[in-house]
Amino acid sequence: MFNNKDNTTNNISSSSSSKLDTLLGKKTSIKGDIGFSGVLVLDGTVDGSLVGSKNDDVLTINETGKVIGKIQVANIIVNGTVKGDIISSGKIEVASKAVIEGNVYYKNIEMETGSKINGQLIYQESDKPAKISNIEDKKAK
Repeated sequence: MFNNKDNTTNNISSSSSSKLDTLLGKKTSIKGDIGFSGVLVLDGTVDGSLVGSKNDDVLTINETGKVIGKIQVANIIVNGTVKGDIISSGKIEVASKAVIEGNVYYKNIEMETGSKINGQLIYQESDKPAKISNIEDKKAK
């Protein structure tokens, strides 16, 4: 995503682009939850949760892509719109056109200039999975 001088970047966008498993096009609109494994590229709209099942899954939300619901995936590249929480156990790349309205639970995050996050950035330790319900319970007290 960013230009590194040593060219040894750990960039999920370049490593995943050749292994596309599923593409949801611009004119595709899905209402409901989606579970997937591998690489999913979203150009359309999903009104529901997106959940990756493996530790090397990659979700790419392009400029025209929109998700209204929770996302839980190992690695994610966002350049579109997300209205809901994002939980990542790997790496998050937030590109310049990204608009995220929700909390982002991350271990590793990169953000480009111009990207927008309206929510909390919450660091997750590597040995503890995110537990949204516990965090929400603490806020209520």
